[in-house]
Amino acid sequence: MLIEPSIRSNIFLNAHPVGCERFVRDQVMEAKKLPHFKGPKKVLIIGGSSGYGLASRIALAYGAHSDTLNISFETPPKGKRTGTAGWWNNIYFQHYAKETGHIHKDFVGDAFGSQMKKDVIDYIRNTFGKLDLVIYSLAAGARFNEQTGNLIKSSIKAIGEEAIGKTIDLADMHIKDLSIGLATEDEIKDTVYVMGGSAWNDWIMALAEHDLLNPGFKTISYTYIGGPTTDKIYRGGTLGKAKEDLEKMAQIMNQYLNLRYEGEALISSSKAVVTKASVFIPQMPVYVSCLFDVMMRKGVHETILEHKMRLFRDMVYGNNRIVDGVGRIRLDHLEMKEDVQKETIHMMQNLSEVELFQLKGTQMFIHEFHQIHGFGYDDIDYNQDINLDELALLQPE
Repeated sequence: MLIEPSIRSNIFLNAHPVGCERFVRDQVMEAKKLPHFKGPKKVLIIGGSSGYGLASRIALAYGAHSDTLNISFETPPKGKRTGTAGWWNNIYFQHYAKETGHIHKDFVGDAFGSQMKKDVIDYIRNTFGKLDLVIYSLAAGARFNEQTGNLIKSSIKAIGEEAIGKTIDLADMHIKDLSIGLATEDEIKDTVYVMGGSAWNDWIMALAEHDLLNPGFKTISYTYIGGPTTDKIYRGGTLGKAKEDLEKMAQIMNQYLNLRYEGEALISSSKAVVTKASVFIPQMPVYVSCLFDVMMRKGVHETILEHKMRLFRDMVYGNNRIVDGVGRIRLDHLEMKEDVQKETIHMMQNLSEVELFQLKGTQMFIHEFHQIHGFGYDDIDYNQDINLDELALLQPE
């Protein structure tokens, strides 16, 4: 069958297996060119099939020769359904990572669930060995509460006043208005429950209870701070409340881990990147497009793989850690430089729609948005017939 991009309301409904293979291979080839470093030997990544989680896995597998476990919720191909990009990313990471000679294992399912914890804990105890690092990089829209039997959903909404801005319509390729409504108190609470720090803490406490953490153990989760153009959502909206909860939990866990393991619980603020949710946040697509353009011109732009490699090599396991007043690792310091922010905001305020689409940064944003789903590679023949039935025989290991 032919697999063409299927986009509805800025949501990709499918993925291309060949493009996903290329997406993973490009990061692997990039990692091989970067310096090795001394890092963790045993790593669990909760949410490691895409985005910063996948980049972290590749950076550690190739940069530090780590054994890795990944937990991610993915959908396999079935009939004419292509399966999720993360499904294929897991499979092709396994394909390439065989060359490392290390253990790389995937668990596909609900990372919030007690059964998943049991399965992963049994595997670590019986096969994998105690952990040096847990990365919590889970992006989920809902979390099942096993105590109440309710499915709790998160919301991307504003608090106090409505957030209004622009986004890029990927189907029609034009700029359109986007507004985010106000959250209720229940929606704020539910978003914190899904995306805050309680599930992260549950995992760490469960692993500690079963004596599966090594001395010097570290755990890290990712946040985003950003500039004034997205402040109403990322720091002032429901997402911001969830991130505040995540950061508070890191401080609590840090005290516990330091006393028991001489370890750490860390928060790292990452730079803005292209994600599946980018187009649903007012101003974010325009901001990222202009930001990429400015950072490329200034020679400080990093790929997602370079960004995470620098985090672990220089800041988590190196001696070049940059922290702010509340202890967050500021890997985003290049994005937040005054001159970068000033030029980015100036472009956002003054460029016409035609000028915006002519930017290299905008073209990069659009290309990367397609590529995280396996589309948009100029040298892949998308008219090639894909045998999904045959590919469906491939399974995460």
